[in-house]
Amino acid sequence: MAHSVLCLDRSERNDLKVKKYIRILQIEFCRMKEYALNFMGQIMYLPLKLLIIYLIWKFVYASTSTIKDYTFEDIITYYFLLNIFETAIAPVGITAYQVFNDINIGNLDMYLTKPICYPLYLFCTKIGYFFWGITSGLIFLYLSKAVIGIKLPVNIANFALSLSNVFLGLVIMYSLFFIVGELTFWVKNILTLRDNLWNVIKLLSGQILPIAFFPEILTKLSRWLPFQYIYYVPVSIFQGKYTQVQAIKHLGFQIIWVAVLSTIMIVLWATGIRKYESQGG
Repeated sequence: MAHSVLCLDRSERNDLKVKKYIRILQIEFCRMKEYALNFMGQIMYLPLKLLIIYLIWKFVYASTSTIKDYTFEDIITYYFLLNIFETAIAPVGITAYQVFNDINIGNLDMYLTKPICYPLYLFCTKIGYFFWGITSGLIFLYLSKAVIGIKLPVNIANFALSLSNVFLGLVIMYSLFFIVGELTFWVKNILTLRDNLWNVIKLLSGQILPIAFFPEILTKLSRWLPFQYIYYVPVSIFQGKYTQVQAIKHLGFQIIWVAVLSTIMIVLWATGIRKYESQGG
């Protein structure tokens, strides 16, 4: 009987833990109006950005029809999708500064007195904008199809795989910046490291150029790093650049990277918190 009560209490405690984070998500989704205004501001800037990209690549493709298996339509579609995904994912880059600030100012004490997991709490606060950005972005994408003439997938499996990849890309990006942020437990200023991480991500995630355009040495290097799974792989899957088998394989690698980075993040957090508490916060 006592064991049953204990199990029930444990179950209830687990339910309460889950409900806390569901409530955080609900609060974030209630901020849709704020997200909408932010997103619309970025979408209004998007046509100008894409026009510049269009003119640059129009000039590049003036004397050829294909570069590295990308037609002119492919490359325009790539950058269009990239900008949509960037709008949804890039805001998690602020995570490093948030963690850095909370540790240095002492705001972390407030979270430690609450029955929440700070890394998970912070991640939940990013979910609302991500889902709003992806949903609104894809609607905008399909509405723009006739005007821009971009190629979009009709394969439902590729569409679902791509969205899964985009979400895992968000988790990878969040984990990377959280890891940099929690180094504040040992390093006084991590902002230069954060800026360097931004630059590496821009290069190796396919933000500047599709990775297929890189020299062979950089292409091979990117295969062993998590950065291509933030933007390049999700966009390429959405475009149908991979077979279903290849797409599922990439999804598996993404899951492995999420597991590795999450483990590093949790271990550093547990170690850092002990150091933080031993010094009196």
